[in-house]
Amino acid sequence: MKLKYYKAELVSFFDLSEEWQKEAKSNLDELAEETYYIEPSEDMTPDKHILWDISEAMYINDNDFNACINISNNSAMLLNIDECFSEVKYKFV
Repeated sequence: MKLKYYKAELVSFFDLSEEWQKEAKSNLDELAEETYYIEPSEDMTPDKHILWDISEAMYINDNDFNACINISNNSAMLLNIDECFSEVKYKFV
């Protein structure tokens, strides 16, 4: 089974739309303005999609990925954050 890769921009709280800023604040409270997010695509809405922040990302030393976000006991999101901290390639495992 081949896993699908995704690519998106990393954005600050202030780059999010008003509705996504509200979602960020409900998720992270006062820390919302201090973290970066995987930019939601235009067809995504807070009531149906997850706003992925990288506040819980852990550094990993892997050839293809440099960070990981644990989602549950048996799933995670592997991230490859570019050196400029502006773009991310990721996949779910």
